[in-house]
Amino acid sequence: MNNEPSLLDYLKSVLDPRKERIRLTGIETDAAPESPPVFVPEEKPPERVRLYQEPPVGERSVALGPEVAADIEPADQTVSESRQFPWRSLGAVFLALFAQSAFEPPDRLVSMGVTLYVIAIAAAIWAVYSGEYELPEIPRVNYRKDSYFVNRKLVLIAMPAILLAFLVLGGNRFTFFNLVIWVGALLLLSFGLAEMNPRSGRLQDLARKLTPPYTIRLSTWSITFTIGFGLALFFRFYHLNSVPLQMFSDHAEKLQDVQDLLNGETRIFFPRNTGREFVQMYLTAFTARVLGFDLTFMALKMGTALAGIVALPYIYLLGKEIANREVGLIAMVFAGISYWLNVITRVALRFSLSPLFVAPTIFYIVRGLRRGNRNDFIWAGIFLGLGLHGYSPYRFVPFLVVAIVVLFILHAMTDSKRVQGLWHLGVVIAVSFVIFLPLLRFISESEANQNLVLYRSLTRLTSIEAPLPENPLKIFTENMWRSLTMFAWDNGNTWVHSVVLRPALDVVSGALFHLGFFLLILRYARQRRWEDSVLILSIPLLLMPSALSLAFPSENPSLNRSGGAIIPVFIIAAMPLVGLMTSIKRWVSSHWGTFTAWAIAVALISFSALMNYDLVFRQYNDQYNLASWNTTDLGRVIREFADTEGSENTAWVI
Repeated sequence: MNNEPSLLDYLKSVLDPRKERIRLTGIETDAAPESPPVFVPEEKPPERVRLYQEPPVGERSVALGPEVAADIEPADQTVSESRQFPWRSLGAVFLALFAQSAFEPPDRLVSMGVTLYVIAIAAAIWAVYSGEYELPEIPRVNYRKDSYFVNRKLVLIAMPAILLAFLVLGGNRFTFFNLVIWVGALLLLSFGLAEMNPRSGRLQDLARKLTPPYTIRLSTWSITFTIGFGLALFFRFYHLNSVPLQMFSDHAEKLQDVQDLLNGETRIFFPRNTGREFVQMYLTAFTARVLGFDLTFMALKMGTALAGIVALPYIYLLGKEIANREVGLIAMVFAGISYWLNVITRVALRFSLSPLFVAPTIFYIVRGLRRGNRNDFIWAGIFLGLGLHGYSPYRFVPFLVVAIVVLFILHAMTDSKRVQGLWHLGVVIAVSFVIFLPLLRFISESEANQNLVLYRSLTRLTSIEAPLPENPLKIFTENMWRSLTMFAWDNGNTWVHSVVLRPALDVVSGALFHLGFFLLILRYARQRRWEDSVLILSIPLLLMPSALSLAFPSENPSLNRSGGAIIPVFIIAAMPLVGLMTSIKRWVSSHWGTFTAWAIAVALISFSALMNYDLVFRQYNDQYNLASWNTTDLGRVIREFADTEGSENTAWVI
């Protein structure tokens, strides 16, 4: 009889636990599972698991070939780094904060501050090389080749119109006729040079947005942006009528110029008080005539306050263009709450016109060079030309524009980009030249007019008013060093527009700026991106109007003449903070990471806001009131005298 078990016997032994398991020779081994294969899925072979499973930290698989191991290793490093607590990054930021706080007056600890800054920068560099920390990347954009097509008819008509505008803008007067010719020449040239692409859909999109029904979409980002901009508005307009309280002679002469303007003397250049360009006068006339303010100190303040506000969206746009929207937002908030921008805005002189026009000029130049969009350069030319009618230190900005284009050309990879960069620079020069025509016409009329326009600058640069105290190269070198160190140490001794003998930046923005500046230099050395070089080089170039005060070096540094540097300074200050936020988000890869990152950012911004509030509304206000005459009471007494028994002409201040 055949005693070999049948298939039925085998199944019974498998299914009935009371019976002994029958083993089939050559099919099952000792490693076979106890449960029947029909109920338990077959496990994958161990060698396949190694291809997909993450190896333990620090372990390297020897079973894999070198090509496969090389493919897996970067992913393992990314996971490991993303989960790593960013202690180097946090340490660098907080060490920089302690370093900057050591430079705060009155009890300054210089050695400690310098030492902590060196350690903070070293920690930041260590964090960068370890992969834990990095500045926000410059976004890649599509670069379009220029067609070099222009509307010849419009450009040819613009040429005689420009010449005619130059001729009719004489006599130091704006008239209805010469304004029509001047603006018409600008429009003809701008539309002649503009790239018109009817298939782009931009006009259709704009028309669609302007057509009812209107929809308002709220997002977390739009709410965050609104809160940030609202904080800047608070700092700009809070107690604007009383901080500062008193006028001085410059304000009185400005109001006289505006009164002349409202009486019909529509000048191109206002000769009173060594001469002033026209933008502030017409801006103040707008606040008085259109916004309904009396022709008082408040009318001057409102105009310059609005100028300071308009600059902020362009700071956001520039930060977004060369980094991301977080950098743009934080830079805008830092600038909006900064004591620097607040005091040069509130003092109601022309100082805030510099950042007003520097911000859009740099933005359109940089965006145009990055994207190859010719129309951006037309806008850059418009703001460049308008800035030349605002505040005399702005006259150095054309050199900055040329420097930015040169940096782009030096970093360009192809000849076509270099040629296109030069062509676009020509567009900027042509458009800004047309905007500059009124002042050019005034200068060309007489040597006296030329001296009047250039007098203020030449008295600081040359010895026509006072002899140069030392060798001019030595003075300039010392001036530039003092200007470059004013962010951390001393912003000058002028009580009108600064809290004297203190840093230009608060502890938070000062620490972040210096950290970001050195990290930017490091990144440029590694990546050679021209956008980084623009931020780095724009700082000393925008400090030039202050550093070139060779005849009066005691006036350097000055927050008013350096006002254009506000734009790159606060963008650089925002970058390391956003880099720290990114490191924290990697450490906690969930919504809690985002919450923690923004909580740290809000805490630092709040600390900065409190310090700037104290600087503006207590320290600056008290200092200003102690240094200025009580002109408010003087004016009230003279007004009472003039309205009763005397007149303004018989009132004397002794």
